[in-house]
Amino acid sequence: MNNLKMKNNLFFLVLTLILIVSCEKKEKKAIKSNAIVVTGQVENVKDTTLNFSYYAYDFLQNLTQHPVEFDSVGKFKMRLESKEPLKGWFSFGRTPITEEFSFTTKDGKDSIVKTGTFDSKMLYLYLKQGDSMNVAVDADDIKETLNITGDSTDDILFAIAEEETFNDYKHKYLKNWYDVSQREPNDFKQNAERLYNEKMDFLNDYKSKYNLSEELIRFYEINNYATLISSKINYPSINSSYNNNKEPDLPEDYFDFLKDVNLDYSISENGIGYFYSLKAFLKKKYDLYIEKESEPEEFYDWLENELPEKVRYEYMAYSLSSDFSNRLYNAFDASSPYPEMAKVVREKFTHLEGMLEGSEAPDVKFENTKGESVSLSDFRGKYTYIDLWATWCGPCIKEIPSLQKVEKQYHGKNIQFVSISFDKAKDHEKWLNFVKEKSLTGHQLIASKETHDILSETYNIKMIPRFIFLDPEGKVIDATAPFPSDPMLLKLFDKHQL
Repeated sequence: MNNLKMKNNLFFLVLTLILIVSCEKKEKKAIKSNAIVVTGQVENVKDTTLNFSYYAYDFLQNLTQHPVEFDSVGKFKMRLESKEPLKGWFSFGRTPITEEFSFTTKDGKDSIVKTGTFDSKMLYLYLKQGDSMNVAVDADDIKETLNITGDSTDDILFAIAEEETFNDYKHKYLKNWYDVSQREPNDFKQNAERLYNEKMDFLNDYKSKYNLSEELIRFYEINNYATLISSKINYPSINSSYNNNKEPDLPEDYFDFLKDVNLDYSISENGIGYFYSLKAFLKKKYDLYIEKESEPEEFYDWLENELPEKVRYEYMAYSLSSDFSNRLYNAFDASSPYPEMAKVVREKFTHLEGMLEGSEAPDVKFENTKGESVSLSDFRGKYTYIDLWATWCGPCIKEIPSLQKVEKQYHGKNIQFVSISFDKAKDHEKWLNFVKEKSLTGHQLIASKETHDILSETYNIKMIPRFIFLDPEGKVIDATAPFPSDPMLLKLFDKHQL
């Protein structure tokens, strides 16, 4: 009897172990690999190594370049690691072509454009966690020869078709020049709505015929909408830049559409393009708000009621690239409600801590219009508003009248205005002539390459114009100060009793 009992106990023990092992195997199967594997063969590929460039739709991810090796017959194997979807491309070079297309002008007339351009041989891929696929294509004829098998095939074919349909030369010509420079405000808005509807019809038609992933559908729905909103917002300034800085005559209700806009989606999931659209929307909405308020809230205080908390923290993190301030950076300290975000932020931006308020500006040297050497420390004793610009920079030149107006308004007060040209050495004479012809006032200086590089690294300068505000001790007050044309600049000066 005892032997039988022992045998039964042993049986149940073995059975339990089998069930545990079986459950563990099922659990392991349920955990999806982060690996994305793409194999294939590309005929007529000219290089043995090419970069696959991609954006992963994850928090604070920049453009990534992943080198891929091709053998003598164009075979390759690419392995990526990503928990989130990503969109990327191979570029197999470009060849000169002649583009010819027709379109309807704002006057309702048919017009034909014929121009020389380039055919960029791009292969786009939309990939997700765990995907495995094979690609066969001829780099000289991607459209006719592409064959994809494996996971996410329909997603990839949609991404390629969408690019071919809405990012061809005709659409670039209309979007980047004709529509924005030639159309009147309401006509532009109607045309933007038409293009948005075309994109959504294209997506919905594809969705009805193919097995598109929910991630892809949501990504394109959100980004199509965000692009529509930002295009309407950006129209006045872009139109002005194409028309000798003459502002378009906007109807009083031009921006009324903003009242019905809702952009509170995750930035991480929708990419850097969505962030810039959201930024344009929030900036314009805030500008309209401060026009009506005698004592407006500071932007990031106002933002607390505009976005869900997590999206607001995402927005602050993405904003650090252009607005690296204690207000934003300290939101990601040890007390942050989103520690995972905070960890990424601290790793990514630690090297920029020299931009924070209270940091001492580097004591670099410049040359003035008389050829004399001038140090940044020479300006200590007064507040200093620095303009980083160049003669080739259209947006910089557009700010000059506003800067001159501010200079005149604060003449004789405890502030000095320093304009530092980033023109190259070969354009030294061009800079001197520009300063003279435009009768530029304030301290006019030009930076050497060494000084340019030091300032660019210290203040993360990726584009100009850029304005920096220093205190009388030469320490940073705002490394991304408001532009002269921005009403917030005078509020900043008032805050420091200038």
